[in-house]
Amino acid sequence: MEEDFVFPHVTSDQFGIPSNIMGQHDEDFFSILGRIVALAATLEYKILVFYQYIVGRRQDAFTELTVGQLIARAQKNLHRLTAPEDRKLAEQFLLEAKAVAQKRNAYVHNLWPAQSSGRTFGWRMPPTKNAKEAITTEGTLDEMHDDLGRLVALLEVNRLNRFLGLVSGDQHLNTQND
Repeated sequence: MEEDFVFPHVTSDQFGIPSNIMGQHDEDFFSILGRIVALAATLEYKILVFYQYIVGRRQDAFTELTVGQLIARAQKNLHRLTAPEDRKLAEQFLLEAKAVAQKRNAYVHNLWPAQSSGRTFGWRMPPTKNAKEAITTEGTLDEMHDDLGRLVALLEVNRLNRFLGLVSGDQHLNTQND
């Protein structure tokens, strides 16, 4: 008769996730991770809207593109902004958005085994064929919190509205054919 193998010292967190799946993470890890994921989705949507407006397309256009593709395309179309200071504002915003999106990808696509040292360690296999090494991300909860802070600063309402205002109503756009 076979007996079920029971792991000693297996506990579950408040959501019923057994500790033998990822280990025991500090609850702040998941709180920060969840906020990064949720706020990054908002940022991705705002980048999509900016790009749709700067190229004069409908709201259902380009929804299949990744945020990285949207940022790259938006950067290539900044010449459509008539004022140099508007182009500079948009360029800076998009550069910061690109950095935040790359961080978000590391957080979302990594596996995060718990570490006893208080550090965070995430890893994933590269999307390229024949990859030899995993991509790793190491840090601390404080560094995760700093990444969250950068995302929040990028989405700060006045700053975000100023960025989106560059293309709102076409008033700042060069309407000449390219």
